Amino acid sequence: MVKASAFVIYILPIVLSISLGTAVMAETLGNSDRELNFLQFGGEGYSTSAKNEISLIGYTTEITQNSNLEFSINFSNSDFNCGDLYITIYDASTSEKQVLTQSGYLKQCFIQNNNILPVGENYSELISKPGTYEIYVEIYDQKYSKSISMTETLRVK
Repeated sequence: MVKASAFVIYILPIVLSISLGTAVMAETLGNSDRELNFLQFGGEGYSTSAKNEISLIGYTTEITQNSNLEFSINFSNSDFNCGDLYITIYDASTSEKQVLTQSGYLKQCFIQNNNILPVGENYSELISKPGTYEIYVEIYDQKYSKSISMTETLRVK
């Protein structure tokens, strides 16, 4: 009696789930019009790194501690009209990069504002700890189907 109930409780569910999984996978793979899309947000060419399309205005690669890091962004890609801007600063002096700060500027219209971002202001961040930092700038279009990014290194003495 114990052996029969152990079979029903432990073995039968495993056998049924493997059989069902195999049947579903066989049906999916047998379908000729299936499409594998691993990049959910836009497919091929979703994210590019384009240092020549993004430049930092007023940026210096070295600052002293307890001073503000300030810059604006010049963006020259005509494929983007409006979208979102994200600036992340990572502490690169640790073994695993840790996020020091992250800023988001939503609904930025690039072409209307002479391609200078963030619109109507300069990015400013106080960095009080000496070390090496990585600045990651990422710009998305309105539909989040395309993005362009760049990375710069900053030393704080």
